[in-house]
Amino acid sequence: MKLIKYLLILITFLNAEVTLNFQNLDINDFIKMVAKITNKNILLTQNLSGKVNFISVKPVKEKEVYSILLNILRSKGYTIIEDNGYLKVIRESQVIRQGGVKLHPKMDEFQTDIIRLRNIPVRDGYNLISFLRSTYGRIVMNDKKNLLIISDYPSNLNIMKTILKRVDSKNQKIVKNIVLKYANINDVYSKINDIASMLFNTRIYHYRLIPNNINNSLIIVGDKNVVYKLSKITKNLDTTPKPVNQLTKVITLKNSDVVNIGKILNSIIKSKYRKNVPSITIDKETNSIIALATPEQIETIKTIIKALDVPKEQVYVKARILEISNLKAAQLGTKFGLYGGAGTSSGLYTLSANLGGPAVAFDVSSLGLTIPTLKQGLALGATLDLLETFGAAKKLSEPSILCINNTTSNIYVGKTVSVLTGKTTSTSTSESYTREDIGLTLKVKPRIDSDNKVALNVDAVIEDLLPGSSVGLPITSKRKINTTTIVNNGQSIIIGGLVRDNKDITLQKVPILGDIPFLGALFRHKQINKDKTTLVIVLTPYIVKKSSQLNDLREALAKLDELKSQFVEKIKKKIDEKHK
Repeated sequence: MKLIKYLLILITFLNAEVTLNFQNLDINDFIKMVAKITNKNILLTQNLSGKVNFISVKPVKEKEVYSILLNILRSKGYTIIEDNGYLKVIRESQVIRQGGVKLHPKMDEFQTDIIRLRNIPVRDGYNLISFLRSTYGRIVMNDKKNLLIISDYPSNLNIMKTILKRVDSKNQKIVKNIVLKYANINDVYSKINDIASMLFNTRIYHYRLIPNNINNSLIIVGDKNVVYKLSKITKNLDTTPKPVNQLTKVITLKNSDVVNIGKILNSIIKSKYRKNVPSITIDKETNSIIALATPEQIETIKTIIKALDVPKEQVYVKARILEISNLKAAQLGTKFGLYGGAGTSSGLYTLSANLGGPAVAFDVSSLGLTIPTLKQGLALGATLDLLETFGAAKKLSEPSILCINNTTSNIYVGKTVSVLTGKTTSTSTSESYTREDIGLTLKVKPRIDSDNKVALNVDAVIEDLLPGSSVGLPITSKRKINTTTIVNNGQSIIIGGLVRDNKDITLQKVPILGDIPFLGALFRHKQINKDKTTLVIVLTPYIVKKSSQLNDLREALAKLDELKSQFVEKIKKKIDEKHK
């Protein structure tokens, strides 16, 4: 108490200013001292425990002493409220229940304020400031009137009020359209959108970015300050593009078609490049590609072309199309010991002959054929020649075609006939005709596989005029084969199994007597022979690795034909000897 008296005398002496310096002063004594200095009645419902230390280096004014007390009490979990003209020390947790109101706006004591929001929902405002309240601060929402009731210390309260004022301000929305001169709108939009999301919190700032691809512009809608800021950033992004060092290169293709290679290149460029896209132009006349691109892109394009523009492998396909009489082939086999075979439902027609004797020596290295393959081809060709020689087989066509690997090739052999399509009779008869193609159409698509094998996709259509057809009204037969098979290089495959019934009628009679009615039947003999003819197609593929090998292949095939003739001659001699 003596210390408090001395302090009061000193304050009066210094004209309401005091230099406070004390250590381990009981907090209750300090409250009594403040009550005397401020001339305020302070109610203590219970003694507070704790000591107070305060050191000042310059005099403290009277009104500041009360603020010091509030801060000391706050550190102990207490505060002061005004109640019926006097001050009462209570716990912070009870301040709202006991009616904390504004006392001294400049003092650090609990205060309550009502804030009405006019432009944003009250819940949005609450979410923005709720984290700023003190331990015992309170924020109450009134959704109906869109207002907040906030009780807290002045420092916290002022910060919350400042934030709400800025957010709840009714800023004027503006629209700005920025046309880009250099950059692409899609590139700029992605960048400016990322920048805006980092600079402006969408809970506080309202804006929208709209890309306009029609005129390569960016539309910005939002608060004035946001629009101006984003406009400036957008213009900075719309800079003159760095010049690209592009070259023009003409690449002439040696083996491939420029149209196909051009399509492949454009497809790769479209998927690979997004910026500085190279330009590809084709020139059909010179079979060249003109590329406008950077040096690195030129090298990439050249690498792709080099891999694609390689010499195309070819397949030389020899075809032999025959009709084989089953009856005559069987008679020939019975008579001379040859086996003609038969057609099956699978479409494969087997045919063989035992030619006997050693094979004639022949160098087949240039053909890439093996000895078993060569013997099989010679035996098959010779057997078919024998059947044709003795009338058991009829050769319809013997085409050959050179095909590019994995590309369809076709050949047509036939004739064109007139077909009556209409007939008008008035004073004179008028007839109308159309011209129709009748013959052989052969389509072959080879694919060279591994191990020197060839996959053949064969589509054959054979049309024939049948005997007894009248002019303008032809009767035709049509046979069609569509199959895929895999054979070795130089190996012959027979595709067939298309059977047609034939009927031959032979009439023998005694002259004059055979023509007598009724009794003439005794002097006539009528023989009806029924036969089945099977259509077979013999295909033999030869792989041509390079175009320069084609002449060598033809020379080798000519030698094979000569060998086949020798075999046929030998077997004829054997047959003649056996017949004698």
